[in-house]
Amino acid sequence: MESSQDQRLSQLLQIQQERAITTTEQSELEMLMEIYQAGLMRKAQALNESVKRGLRQPLSL
Repeated sequence: MESSQDQRLSQLLQIQQERAITTTEQSELEMLMEIYQAGLMRKAQALNESVKRGLRQPLSL
């Protein structure tokens, strides 16, 4: 996620806590959340692959 997208996501989440957001803001928030979630998935997949290759130790609970 780009820095500008991250900042806008934070801004929209803050606005959402303060008041009801508009449908345009809601659509933008949903789009940014999808980008954020895709980034998290890629990070998880990369971590999994690095553990498989023995580059990192598994995360412990």
